Amino acid sequence: MATCNGEQPESGAKAFRDEMTVVLKTAKEHPETTSREEELEQQQGVYSKLSEYFDKSTKKLFGYKGHVLTAKHLDRLYPNEKDIKILDFGGGTGLAAEEMIKCGFHNIYGIDINKSMLEEAQKKKCYKGLYLNKANDIDSLDFLFDNSFDAIVSAGTFYCSLSHAGTEYFEKMCNIVRPGGKILIVTAEVYCQASYIKWDEIERLERLGRLRSHPVIVEEVYKANHKGKVFVYDVLQ
Repeated sequence: MATCNGEQPESGAKAFRDEMTVVLKTAKEHPETTSREEELEQQQGVYSKLSEYFDKSTKKLFGYKGHVLTAKHLDRLYPNEKDIKILDFGGGTGLAAEEMIKCGFHNIYGIDINKSMLEEAQKKKCYKGLYLNKANDIDSLDFLFDNSFDAIVSAGTFYCSLSHAGTEYFEKMCNIVRPGGKILIVTAEVYCQASYIKWDEIERLERLGRLRSHPVIVEEVYKANHKGKVFVYDVLQ
């Protein structure tokens, strides 16, 4: 059955995979001619145009498991605390939220920079609240600075490309999560090798006593032919 825009589900999912692959490949192979802003605009164009096919494309065609790993490790960290207040950072269509709910978590809020993706998430009724964040504007998170969240989770958002979220967001996240809370990030191992990641920012926050890193966990299957990395941080202040 065709969807409202005339696309067949299978062809729509393949279109999402193919178009996003081209955008990421171009940015990776030609960094000197593709700015962060251009890459972001191209990516968000694909997300906006084909958001209804994101879930099928990501899970079936990319073999993505990041959302499942996120719920698994959150459950490991909070086996008996299912009422914690969670912010799903870069939550997209709510894949991770669906899995967290299966683990018993229910007090989940989502934030993303793409309106179309959030509209898909809204249909699932997984979130208590959804926030639209401004792209490439870290300060637009300031309205969340009340240390009221027990945990921030992020599946498949950090370090994916130059235009995706990176370590520059960590100090802001420390203002969102209460002292004693945690930050959980799940991403592809290959993404973590990128030269644009500023790991010294994590070290700076640790020296300031704001964060404490857990040992990094490697998962064998993050998506097809790719291992994953699981980062956990205690927020200290």
